[in-house]
Amino acid sequence: MNNLMKAEWFRLRHSGNCLLILLFLGMCAVMLQYSGSDGLEITAEMFFVHSSMGMAIAVGGITALIAGTFNNRLVNYEIMQGTPPEIMVLSKMLMSLMLVTAVYFLPTALLLVIFDRESITLPMMLLTFICTAKLTVTAMGINIILKDATGTVIFIFGLAFQSMPLVILQNVLKIDAAKFTPYLTSTQLMIIGNMNIVDLDELSMPLDMAHIEIKVIASFIVMTAVITAIAYKSLKNKWATGLTINN
Repeated sequence: MNNLMKAEWFRLRHSGNCLLILLFLGMCAVMLQYSGSDGLEITAEMFFVHSSMGMAIAVGGITALIAGTFNNRLVNYEIMQGTPPEIMVLSKMLMSLMLVTAVYFLPTALLLVIFDRESITLPMMLLTFICTAKLTVTAMGINIILKDATGTVIFIFGLAFQSMPLVILQNVLKIDAAKFTPYLTSTQLMIIGNMNIVDLDELSMPLDMAHIEIKVIASFIVMTAVITAIAYKSLKNKWATGLTINN
């Protein structure tokens, strides 16, 4: 797996302006989530209100770059070398997470520590990192399953409208949807921010903050297990014709 990750890093460093694109994506993601109507405002409150947008940009862009090996057929060489499917899946997920952490999460956390240390706590940042990791694994898993970097579009669309079914259940069908909020990433981030920073009591649906730590970790474990298993199965059984090596 180390060799695959080294090869991936080598490809990114020597593929045109990939490194510049990575840095640009990270900078845009970090800055946009701190942007408000009054300009740049680096606060924990601003972060938790806009964090989903920042994560969508960083995670979506980085996983698309790595999944580009499916579009340019470089992944075929990994298959020809007899690389086990599980190693391919894990290496791409770990590489994605490392890059997302380096260009997005660490700069975000550093700015919060510098400009709003009083509002942020270590448990809050750890839970936020788990949410970031879950999104990264999910996005990379979707790209692997579809064998195409454009799977990122599906990921971003899904994240943007993730809470919409809950809003419909709560306000249209009059079904209590609060019990589902601790399991969706977008609402998990709002709940984490609502611990002692953001007042979200006037949202279009209530938030269930009970045992949020356990639910964030549990949702990460379940989603990682499910998406990894499906991605592994898709590679092993060659679900997409893009994996077929023509003689």
